[in-house]
Amino acid sequence: MAQADSDVAWVGHRDGMVFRTTNGTAAVPTWARMGAAGPTALKPQRYRTAITVHPTDPDTVYVAFGGYLTDDLWVTRNRGADWAPPATALPPAPVRAVAVHPRRSDHVYLSTDVGVLASEDAGVRWSPTNEGPANCSVDDLIWMGDTLIAITHGRGMVWIDLSGVRMPGECHLRRPAGGCPR
Repeated sequence: MAQADSDVAWVGHRDGMVFRTTNGTAAVPTWARMGAAGPTALKPQRYRTAITVHPTDPDTVYVAFGGYLTDDLWVTRNRGADWAPPATALPPAPVRAVAVHPRRSDHVYLSTDVGVLASEDAGVRWSPTNEGPANCSVDDLIWMGDTLIAITHGRGMVWIDLSGVRMPGECHLRRPAGGCPR
C-alpha cells in the first residue's frame, strides 16, 4: 500500500502476476494487471516474494521474486507502465524483502539468501553491505527509525545502525568547529 494514498494498493500472485488498484478503500475495488504489456514487460513467471512501494514516490515500486536467477528484482518508476530489472546483475539468489531508507530514499536494501545487499543509487547498482549478516539467508528487513533489522534464517536478528546515512547537505552532529559547509 502506498503511504501517501491508502486507495493505492499492489498485490502479487505466486505465478508472478502483479495487480494494482487505485480505489482500494471502495466496497468493490477494481484491479488492473501491471506489467503484462508495454515497452518493457514484467517478465518473471515465478513466486513473487515482496512488493515495496517507495515511501516518498508512489510511482516507484520494487517487486521481488524467488528463484536462483539474477533478475529477482524489478522496478517501475511510472506506476507499472514499464518495468526493468536492476542495471547490474544480482547474485542468483531469491530476494525476500526490499527496504528503502526512511530519510535517504536513494538507499535501498535487499534481503536475499546470500545476505543483505545495498544500493546507494536507487537500485541501479548493488553490492554486499559491510554491516549485518553475510553469507546467510535473510528472510525480512524492518525499519526501526534509522536502524534496519535483518531477520535471518537460523542466526537470529541483526541490528544495522544506518543513522550515519545523511541527506545531501545535511550537517553531521560531530562536525568540527566552524559549522556546516555552505
